[in-house]
Amino acid sequence: MSRSQETQAFNTGQAQNQGYYSNSQNSYSQAQTDVGDYENQLAAYKAGNPYVQGGQFQTATNQQLANTNDAAARSAGAALQGQALRTGQNTAGSIAATENMQQQNTRNLGAEEADATQQRIAGQAGYNQNVLNATAVPEQMEASLSGQQANAAGGALGTEQKAGETPSWMDELGAGLAGSVGQLGSAAIKTFG
Repeated sequence: MSRSQETQAFNTGQAQNQGYYSNSQNSYSQAQTDVGDYENQLAAYKAGNPYVQGGQFQTATNQQLANTNDAAARSAGAALQGQALRTGQNTAGSIAATENMQQQNTRNLGAEEADATQQRIAGQAGYNQNVLNATAVPEQMEASLSGQQANAAGGALGTEQKAGETPSWMDELGAGLAGSVGQLGSAAIKTFG
C-alpha cells in the first residue's frame, strides 16, 4: 500500500470516526428525549392505576354489587307482596320476608365485596408489576444506543490507527536500502579492515 493510499485510508477512518461520534451524540440526545417521554408516559400510567384503594375499580365494583343486591331484594319482596295481595293473604308476612332477604343480601354483599377486594389487590399487584418492569426499559434503550455508536466509532478508530501504523512503500524501500548499505559497509570493513 502506498503512502497516499495509507493516508487516504487514515483520513477515511478519521472522517468516519468523526461521523460516528456526531451520530452518537445526536442519537444519544434524541434517545434522551425519547426516554424522557417514555418516563413521563410511564409516570402517567402509574398515577392512573385504577386498582388503588378507593379507585375506579373498587368504586365501580362496590356500586354494582350493592345495586344488584338491593335490586334483587326489592324485586323479590315486590313479587311476594304482589302475590299476597292477589291471593288475599296478609302482606305483613311478605314484608318480613322482604326484610329477611335484604338482611341476607347485606351479608352476601360483605362476602362479595371481600372477594372484589381480593381481585382489586391482585389487579393492583399485576398493574404495579407492569410499571416496575417498564421502568427498566429506558436504561436498556440508553445503553443500547450508546453501545452501538461506541462500537461503530471504535471500529472506525481502529481502521484509522491501523492505517497510520502501516509503513509506506517508501518507508519499506528506505529500510531495505538502509539495511543493504549497512551490510555493504560491514562487508567493506571486513574486507579492508
